[in-house]
Amino acid sequence: MADLEKKEPKAGKEDIDGSGGYQMKVNLGVIAMIISATGMGMVPLFSRWATRTDMFNGALGFNAGDSIGALMAVGRMGMGVLFFVILLLATHKVHVFKKLKLTPAIALGGLMIGMSLACYVTSTLLTTISNAVLFIYIGPVICVILARIFRKEPMSSLQWICLGAVFVGMLFGNNLIGFGDSGFFVDFNLVPSTPEFPQKGLGDAFGIASGFFYGASMFFNGYRKDADTTARGVWNFIFAVIGAGAITIVLNALGANPGMENWALNVHFTTFNWIGAVLLWIICGPIALGFLLVAGRNLPAADYGTIAYWEVPVAIFIGLVVFGEALTINTIIGGFLIIGGGAIPSIKGMVAGRKQKQQAEISENLAARLEEEAIKEDIR
Repeated sequence: MADLEKKEPKAGKEDIDGSGGYQMKVNLGVIAMIISATGMGMVPLFSRWATRTDMFNGALGFNAGDSIGALMAVGRMGMGVLFFVILLLATHKVHVFKKLKLTPAIALGGLMIGMSLACYVTSTLLTTISNAVLFIYIGPVICVILARIFRKEPMSSLQWICLGAVFVGMLFGNNLIGFGDSGFFVDFNLVPSTPEFPQKGLGDAFGIASGFFYGASMFFNGYRKDADTTARGVWNFIFAVIGAGAITIVLNALGANPGMENWALNVHFTTFNWIGAVLLWIICGPIALGFLLVAGRNLPAADYGTIAYWEVPVAIFIGLVVFGEALTINTIIGGFLIIGGGAIPSIKGMVAGRKQKQQAEISENLAARLEEEAIKEDIR
């Protein structure tokens, strides 16, 4: 880990990618990303705690309408705004916030993460935790595609293969293809359901949508690394509230349609529900997403994307241990394909970045030695 403690050069590549020459603190970024991913992985636990009539029995429904997941995301983002405003005042950075230019990248990064989390929390309520968390992690691949389209970044053969693996993984995870009692099957039925998750197909769709929005957020957050974390956090959370709020309004409006009355909010939480809601808003809100912003500013994209996958085992562990959700062979295959397809390019980029950094350090040390030798020769 010794090589991680050295600061990256101010000029060159970082200036090109919009970082403004900021010197990333990689050790801080790694710790922040692990904390963030752990907090994010606990979303299913607190979201079900906050909304279900019986926390451990989804068949009994919610103490609210089906759009309650998106509203939980609004509360979570709102707590983030409050936290960062307090932090802004405590650190005397109000002047930094006033000077920070609000750019489309900052606004869209917040908007997309708000929409992603609204869809994700809804997904954790309507489908299995493993499906919800695996589908949101198509995000890194979406980020690569957006970079290919808008930044004209080339895609290698490996990236194309990984993209295909993620797509096939989604099919397995959604039970559109897989292995059953009669062997391998292909069944493009988009409305599967179970006794505990009568809207499982819809929940899977929300999971996929959360992945698309998450990838877009990663893409936009790749800009403006020169922005102060606290000042940027205020803007990110403000627009995240707007994004999650928009999803909530749309879903709640569905409740006015005949046959879709269950989507109306109709909140009637118990004290137990409110405790879960507060824990969701604090632990999975300002704490997890605040550390995510710190990580995004202090880690190269490859490291950032790779460590983020720690959220997956955390969430799946909660599904297995707390809610007793069994992993099917199709979910396991889909998980390996999605995680592998998203993580392999990031790991490859991380390794390449380490090698490039080591080579640059060797060159700098060699140049310094040659310069010292030249000075000694001149003295003689």
